[in-house]
Amino acid sequence: MKEKMTLLRDRLNDLSRRNRSIRMLKVYNKWTFDLNELEKVDLETSGIVNNLVDQRSQRIVKSKADDEESMVLSNKLTTLFRNINSIEEETGLYDFYLGYPFLEGSMSDGTYVRAPLFLYPVRLERVKRHGVEWHVTPIDGEEPQLNRSLFLALQKFSGLHVTETLFEEAEEKSASNDLSMLAEWLKSHSLQTAVDEDESFTRVRSYTKEEIPTFAKGRFRLKKQAVIGHFPQGNSALLKDYEEFLKRIDEGDTAFGMVSDLLMLEGDESPHEVDNLPSGESSFEEKLEKEKSKFLVLDTDASQEQIIESVEKEKGVVVHGPPGTGKSQVIVNMIANAMANQKKVLLVTQKRAALDVVYQRMDALGLSSNIALLHDEKNDRNVLYKKLHSLLSSTEGYEKLEKELSDISTRLVKAEEKLNDIAGGLFEVQPHGYRAYDLYGKSKPAKEQEAILKLQGVLGDLDKHNLEDVLMHIFSYARYYDRFGQKDYPLKDRKSFSALEMKDRVEIIELFEKIIKEARESKEHLEHFEDESITPEYSWQVDEKIEKIYDDLTAEEKKTLQKLRLWVWTNFTGKTIIEELLDGEKFKGTSSKDWPVLRKSLSILYELSKVSERMKHNVSELKNYFSEERVDYFQKRISEGDIPLSTLETQLNFVTEDFDELREMDRMYDEGSKAVQTMIDQLKEKEISADLENRWKDIAEQSAYIYWIDEAERKHPSLSKVGTNDVEYTRRHLKELLEKKQKLSIRLLQNQMAEVLQGFLTHNSKVAKEIRHQTGKKRKVWPVRKLVNEYALHGLTDIMPVWLVSPDIVSAIFPLEENMFDLVIFDEASQCTVENGIPSIYRGEKVVVAGDEKQLPPSSLFKGSVEVDEDDEIDDIEESESLLNLTKRVLPSHLLEWHYRSKSEELINFSNHAYYGGNIQIAPNVHHLKDPASLQWHKTDGRWLNQRNTVEAKYVVQLLKEKLIEDHTKSIGIITFNAKQQEAIEDEIDRLSEEDQEFAVIYDQVMGKDMDERVFVKNIENVQGDERDIVIFSIAYAKNEEGRVYNRFGSLGMQGGENRLNVAVTRAKQEIHLVSSIEPSELNVTNSKHDGPRHLKAYMEYAQAVSKLKKERIESVLTDLNEEMNTKRQNDSLHFDSPFEEEVYNSLTKIGYKVDTQVGMSGYRIDMAVVHPQNPDRYILGIECDGAMYHSAPSARERDVYRQRFLESKGWTIARIWSRSWWKDAPSEVERIDQMVRKMVEEERVREEVRTS
Repeated sequence: MKEKMTLLRDRLNDLSRRNRSIRMLKVYNKWTFDLNELEKVDLETSGIVNNLVDQRSQRIVKSKADDEESMVLSNKLTTLFRNINSIEEETGLYDFYLGYPFLEGSMSDGTYVRAPLFLYPVRLERVKRHGVEWHVTPIDGEEPQLNRSLFLALQKFSGLHVTETLFEEAEEKSASNDLSMLAEWLKSHSLQTAVDEDESFTRVRSYTKEEIPTFAKGRFRLKKQAVIGHFPQGNSALLKDYEEFLKRIDEGDTAFGMVSDLLMLEGDESPHEVDNLPSGESSFEEKLEKEKSKFLVLDTDASQEQIIESVEKEKGVVVHGPPGTGKSQVIVNMIANAMANQKKVLLVTQKRAALDVVYQRMDALGLSSNIALLHDEKNDRNVLYKKLHSLLSSTEGYEKLEKELSDISTRLVKAEEKLNDIAGGLFEVQPHGYRAYDLYGKSKPAKEQEAILKLQGVLGDLDKHNLEDVLMHIFSYARYYDRFGQKDYPLKDRKSFSALEMKDRVEIIELFEKIIKEARESKEHLEHFEDESITPEYSWQVDEKIEKIYDDLTAEEKKTLQKLRLWVWTNFTGKTIIEELLDGEKFKGTSSKDWPVLRKSLSILYELSKVSERMKHNVSELKNYFSEERVDYFQKRISEGDIPLSTLETQLNFVTEDFDELREMDRMYDEGSKAVQTMIDQLKEKEISADLENRWKDIAEQSAYIYWIDEAERKHPSLSKVGTNDVEYTRRHLKELLEKKQKLSIRLLQNQMAEVLQGFLTHNSKVAKEIRHQTGKKRKVWPVRKLVNEYALHGLTDIMPVWLVSPDIVSAIFPLEENMFDLVIFDEASQCTVENGIPSIYRGEKVVVAGDEKQLPPSSLFKGSVEVDEDDEIDDIEESESLLNLTKRVLPSHLLEWHYRSKSEELINFSNHAYYGGNIQIAPNVHHLKDPASLQWHKTDGRWLNQRNTVEAKYVVQLLKEKLIEDHTKSIGIITFNAKQQEAIEDEIDRLSEEDQEFAVIYDQVMGKDMDERVFVKNIENVQGDERDIVIFSIAYAKNEEGRVYNRFGSLGMQGGENRLNVAVTRAKQEIHLVSSIEPSELNVTNSKHDGPRHLKAYMEYAQAVSKLKKERIESVLTDLNEEMNTKRQNDSLHFDSPFEEEVYNSLTKIGYKVDTQVGMSGYRIDMAVVHPQNPDRYILGIECDGAMYHSAPSARERDVYRQRFLESKGWTIARIWSRSWWKDAPSEVERIDQMVRKMVEEERVREEVRTS
């Protein structure tokens, strides 16, 4: 631990030794200006210094075209002015002072020191008055101060004991011009100081390391030298914290809480990722308690809410916030939520702008009264003290809102449960494997259901995995049944052939052939008789009687005995038969002429009885193959003499031809499951003729779906309300409740803080009185650090629980107490070094680290304390590890998913796919073919000379003028890729302001606005955190005098240089104008070591494609950047999440609408968008179905409120079509959408008429 703490301290020390506030070796034009130079224009340095010390403004230079010296000095001051203003815009700090006198000497360790003793706060002003005048003006209300950085360095390296008394005395001593008196004062504090012999003001010489003068160790002298410039006072307080850390370690205290967890991290651990899925099911009471403890004061989304919930559960959280994804929004909600739960919060960031955004949002909500903003101790003190004094003088009362909170939270949870139950019902996978959503899509519309099977006994045997097999079984069976199952099919009444073999086929055929043969004979015998009463049945009745004389009937010669038998038989035994055959006529005897005929008839009748008897027996054998009813039917006909010869012949033919297929059909049935057999049995009873196999399959399938739908709706009764007014009311009600809860949260916070304040005034009246006294003083005002150290642990942080500060301020004003704050939040943490962040983390119980590792890392390029010239071409810059990079290896990480900044998706799509894998959710464009595009390409014919392109600079400034005149209410930023091009554009703006009155007036008007509305000109190093309506890029790279394009990219070509490009291309809210003097193809990036140059070339290609509305080229560029992401719009190949969505599409196109599907180029797509009937360049309506995008949302808020609100904020009108509503009544849904579109078109027409009338 000690080694790591020492390393972090030494990183700060290295910076401090190069800090011009301690060791100013040279006078750099961009950082300082030596007032002694003014003697070149006949101004006395002493008079200027005296005026400034006495708080009087001083004009120092007036540029004159005919005075070269004044022009040179004015140019130097211009460089200084621009840099100081840029730093103020970037950091919020205006560390600009008159430094006088100078202390020069050697510390005890031999380190050379030269720096101002006192720092007098002044402001450098440029006044346009018949040329340019330069003024230095003391800042009202800000007192001179001792150079704290210098004296803390002396304390460390020279062992000087520096007390607060020294700093308190400094204010009085700074008014003196007597160097001898000042030297004596310093000696009284153990600093051995002499006075320079030269009593006049001298210039500050620039030294190389070899030229540094030699001093005895611990000896110093005061010199009459005066410099105006940037003298930052940071890091000194941080160093003090590290010294205290090391002291505690030496004393055996190594338990530093989360700091220990971070610093003792071994190796390169993988990031701890978490998903945004909801946790397990909670009871209503648990949900209610959670809701009652949630206080969100700004609109939010699911990813933001997930982060806020994680803060409650985890000791720390890392928030990855890509550009424009609502980082400040979630921080405000996080702070409000913590405040409402009576927690103390520290928001820490290097950048003033980031603190201002949070403060302004809280202020707009009426929640800033108990929030301290202190980014710069000296500049922010007065505002803070006024606020504290006013707060402690307040007598404002408060009201109890707990009951109202409980009531609205209860209604919120109930509404959410209702909608969540619908989503759960729709997307819960049922035991059979389908979700209700799937079933609504697969099932025919309810009104089209024509038949249903009773599946109660077999439904449990069906599921998603076997249904298709069951249906194919039924389909295949139906194809046979369509031929063999019809009523008129001859073999309809057969028994199952499934168990039969080929020998059975032969036996059946043989049997039929015998029967047919016998049928023919019987039929022939029957034809002999004209009397229909003569039937086989009759023959069976008389055959025994006839049999007695049958042999006598056929004998040629009749013997006496035979004659006697015939006579007896004809007169007695067979008399009735004879009468039947003679049809009642009298028999005349065997000798009559009638006897031969009669004798023949008796023979045939007997033969009939025998052959028909055999036929009857053989037919009974058919019972093995045919139903008893069928066999009985045959036998009945046979007995009645209606021999079914043709039927039998037909059956024989069909058995012969169809046996194999009949057997296959019957086997198919027998081998089928119980469900298959049950369904087939019921289907056979349906009166279906045409297209039998498809109809059977459809009925079986739809029956299963209907039963499953009924099951799901019994389990989730709320499903039956989908698409009704009840559900739409609940959705609207949830939205209204969230809005009410948001407003109530603000009121509750205000009341809660008022209650805390009244309690403090009542129970800590003495402390309150003391703080009120100290913050109301006009003279001898305590430094903030003294006030905070005195009262922080005695109630100050109770009434002021939220502090918005820089890392330096944390160490400067707060005691080094562990867990002093409940929550420490870092913003822009990718730019915060570990050494800057650790002291703040130590003071917190929990930490949230918010930033974006795809944006700028910590870098010394723009730190004002370091003497580095970023204009040099750079191979690599040594960068400290960012706090974000360290903490993401220890703490769970969350991604802010929704992009809010850019009005058009083209402004953010490149970044999304190049840097974030397409994971940012971006609203698609309503104006999908907007011309001109939101990203425009401008080509100039510039040249690259002296690391700048002046032709392009002129074009950029002319474009700036056009845009300001076109709409001066839109904010504009200009971004360059190196400092010299930035300077060239700033020079051109100055020149045009002098020469063009129209431009000067409008430009000055815009520059008089708030900082975040002014025109800025910056290079890619320092635009992080900025945003403007319009951004103009000056690529600047161009052919040189020799016609060659040199591929030197400065910091863009460094490792991580692509992150600088990412920051730059994501600053615009409405438009980007890319100005270039070369085509993308002229950039040769083949040999680039890092991705920055390659991404720049790709971005130029992308900008060209967008500007020319070449969608295929846009998609090609983005796909090259992110191959895994399908970026294509679904124009050529339609894509649907379900059959239901495809039906919606087909129905809408059928009535004449052009509809695009899966609209968008990020992970978020709108299911369908209807193109405006009268304007093909834009969509009039977005349609969201309850499919994949709906299901992917983790909560009802996300599904039913946040997403729609997000899309509506981007200009969309959204209609929802529920799968169940479509299933119930698709035509009504089509009619509803059609009426919506017609109404919108009509309303637009009326508005246009009103506008133009």
